[in-house]
Amino acid sequence: MSLLSHNDSAIPSNRDGVYTDLVSCLEDLVKIYRSLLEVVRREKEILVESRLDELNENNKAKDTLLVRIRSLENSRTKLARDLAVLTSSDVDQPRLLELASNMPKEQGDRLRNMHSVLELLIRRVSEVNKTNEELVQSALRSITGAMEAIKDGLAPQTTYGQKGSLTGKTEGGALVSREA
Repeated sequence: MSLLSHNDSAIPSNRDGVYTDLVSCLEDLVKIYRSLLEVVRREKEILVESRLDELNENNKAKDTLLVRIRSLENSRTKLARDLAVLTSSDVDQPRLLELASNMPKEQGDRLRNMHSVLELLIRRVSEVNKTNEELVQSALRSITGAMEAIKDGLAPQTTYGQKGSLTGKTEGGALVSREA
């Protein structure tokens, strides 16, 4: 395969080869995003059912998928730039839809399809993740409110003393009387 020089980086001159590598990378991204969607859906179930022991394992799985996505995104960006050079598309900001419009019909249709699938998966992951964030925030507000109530219950309370005068000496929130 011959190489072209562009901005001090070697770019394959074989458009079909770069296209095939890009499609393969996009297919991997689709698989990973589908897995991520399942993980965030599972996270929602875990949060709703308060199975916090499972949350840590789910978060590890999510982190692993996110690392893989970052790696694939770097590859996708490089391949898209390489293909942009070969198709006279915008090299600085290569977009799948623009690349698709500069490719033969069948290849362009494949890129448009991959774009639609990825866009849908990313939107769904974002929606479920936003719902999960709202669940976590709601749980934190509830826990904070409960902790404040406990703290208020344990704070010293002013009461009336034996002779009818107010006193702040009595400790509030005693669950068991010391006199018992």
